[in-house]
Amino acid sequence: MTATSRKNRAGFETTSRLLAQVVNEGLATARVKTSGNMHQEYLILTSHQESFENPERWVKAGLLPDTHYELRDGQVISLVRPGNLKPLISIGTFSMETEVLEPEVIFEHMRPWLLNVADESLLQEIGRELKNSSDNQEKWLEISECMERALNFDSSSIEWERAMVFGHPSHPYHRLCYAQVPLKPHSPNDLPGMLTPSIAFVSVLRIDMHLSGLFEETLAPLLRTLDIPNPSDDRLVVPCLVQQLPAIKTYFPSAVVVKTTKECADAQTSMRTLTIRPELGFPYHIKLSLACNITSALRTITPWSTMGGPVFSELLERFLPPDMWVFREIGSITGNQPDFNQAKHFSCILRDDLERKAQANDETLVLAAVLAQHPPETNTSYAEILYNLDDLQKKKNWFRKYTACLFKLTIPPLLDYGIALEAHGQNLVVRICRQTGDIKGFAVRDFGGIRLHVPTLQEYGVGLDAIPSGSAVLTNSLHNAWSKVHHSMLQNHIGFLLSALGLEQQGGWTIVREELANVLNPDENKRGLKLYDFFVADTMPFKCFLMMRMEGKYRDYVERELPNIVAMNSPRWKEILKTYQPRLHHA
Repeated sequence: MTATSRKNRAGFETTSRLLAQVVNEGLATARVKTSGNMHQEYLILTSHQESFENPERWVKAGLLPDTHYELRDGQVISLVRPGNLKPLISIGTFSMETEVLEPEVIFEHMRPWLLNVADESLLQEIGRELKNSSDNQEKWLEISECMERALNFDSSSIEWERAMVFGHPSHPYHRLCYAQVPLKPHSPNDLPGMLTPSIAFVSVLRIDMHLSGLFEETLAPLLRTLDIPNPSDDRLVVPCLVQQLPAIKTYFPSAVVVKTTKECADAQTSMRTLTIRPELGFPYHIKLSLACNITSALRTITPWSTMGGPVFSELLERFLPPDMWVFREIGSITGNQPDFNQAKHFSCILRDDLERKAQANDETLVLAAVLAQHPPETNTSYAEILYNLDDLQKKKNWFRKYTACLFKLTIPPLLDYGIALEAHGQNLVVRICRQTGDIKGFAVRDFGGIRLHVPTLQEYGVGLDAIPSGSAVLTNSLHNAWSKVHHSMLQNHIGFLLSALGLEQQGGWTIVREELANVLNPDENKRGLKLYDFFVADTMPFKCFLMMRMEGKYRDYVERELPNIVAMNSPRWKEILKTYQPRLHHA
C-alpha cells in the first residue's frame, strides 16, 4: 500500500464513522439520491433547516450496492453503519463540489449545523481530534504491513490483539490517541513505541497509595526476576508506563524511579494493558494508567476500578457459567488522595493471563472484536477466513453457533442475578479449540463497564460495601443493566459481526431473535419474557458519541432512540417504522 493510498484509506475509515454517527445522532438530515448511468446511490446530509432541493451546503457519500435503509417522508430513519458507505465523498455549496476524505475538513464544513450544540472552540478541538484519529489510523495501516499475515488457530492472543488495526467499529475517534497535560504531546510516530512500551518501576510512600487484593505478593516474583531491590518498609514499588511519569511526578511528589525496563511487554488493544513476555514467567497482565484520550475516554484508572476489581472477580467467578472464564483481577493499587482525579493517575491492576490455561485445554484465545474486522488488504472478515465461510448457509450456521454460545453464557447471569457484562467485542475473548475450531466458550475482562443490579444481588447475600460510593458499576435500575447489554452485546458485538458476514438483510437478526428466545424461554418464563420484550422492543437507545463529546460527558450519557435493529425484518418491523418518533435521553 502506497503512502497516498494509506492516507486515503485512513481518512475514509474515520470519515465514514463520522458521517454515520452524525446521521444516527440526528445532527443532520439524511436523504438518499440516485445518479449516474450505474445508478449509484448517495447519502446526502444537510442541515435540518435547509431545503433538500437547493441546500446552502451539503455532504455526499456513496452507498455500497444493496445497502438497506428505511425512509420516512424521504428521510433516512434507520441505523446507518460506517460499512454502508464507500469512498465517494464530497462536500458542496451552491457553487462548488469538492471530493474530500479528510474528516476534519468535512467536520469543519458541517460546523454551522452544530453551533446550537457546542461553541466554536470546542468544535475546533473536535476537528483536531478527528484528524488525530485519522493520522493514527494511517500509522496503524503502515504498522500492519509488518505484522504476521496468516493468523490462525495457533496464533497467540497478543497477535490477535494486534490484528485490531481499525479500532472501534463505529466511533469517529476509533484511533484517537491524544496525550493530555502534563504528558508530552504524541504523534503517530510514537505508536510503535507504545506497542512495545518501556516500564518504569517507581518507589512511592506507602501512605500515598491504596492497595486492594494481593498486589504486593503477586508482583514480587516479577520484581525479583528484573532485579529490582526491595524498598524500605515505608515504601512500595509500583510499575507504570514511562510516558505516564510526568503525571505521576505532578501528583505524587514522593515518587522516585528505581529502574526502567525495555522490551519486556507488549501492549494489548487498549494500549494501557500489557502482556508480559513469556520468558519472564509472569502469568499476569499489567493494566496501567495512561493520561491519553483513547477512543472516548481518558485512560487513567480510577479508584472505583482498582478497589472493585478483586471484589468483582470473586463475584463473577461465583455466578458466571463455567465456560465463561474470568480474567480475575488479583490485586491493584491506586493513589490515596481523596480527589480521585489525582489518584487515578498512578494506578496498576494485576489480572490473570489465561494463555497458559488455554494452552493446557488446547485452546486459542481470540479477541472477539477481531472476528468482525479484516486484514487491511482484503474486505473478508477474519471469521470468514478462519472458518472458510464462503457461502450464505455456512455463514448462517456458524453465526447461529456463535450467537447461541454467547447468549448462553451472558444472558442467564443477567436474568437470574442482575449481572450485566459489558459484552462488546473488546472485552470478550473467544475460546476456540485449536484442533477443530469449535467455540468452547468465552472469557470476560475489564470490569469498569459492567453493571450490577444491587437489589437482586442482595437477595443472594452479596455485599458490595468495599466499593466506594459513586461507582457507575452499581445500579438500582434493571433497565440500566439491560440497556448496557443491549448496547454492548447486541448493537455492538453481535451487530457488527452480523454486518461483517453480510447477514443484516439475509436473516441474521431472525437468528438473533430465535437464539434469544431459546435462552430466555419467553413463552413459559415471565421474567424471561420481560427481558426478551426489552431486547426486541420497537426502539433502542443509541449512544451519541459526538453529542456526549460536545456536552463534555463520558460516564454520563446522551442516547437517541432509533428503530431497534434486533427487530429488523420481524413481522412488526414496518409498523415500528411507521410509529417511530426520535427522542433524546440525557443523564
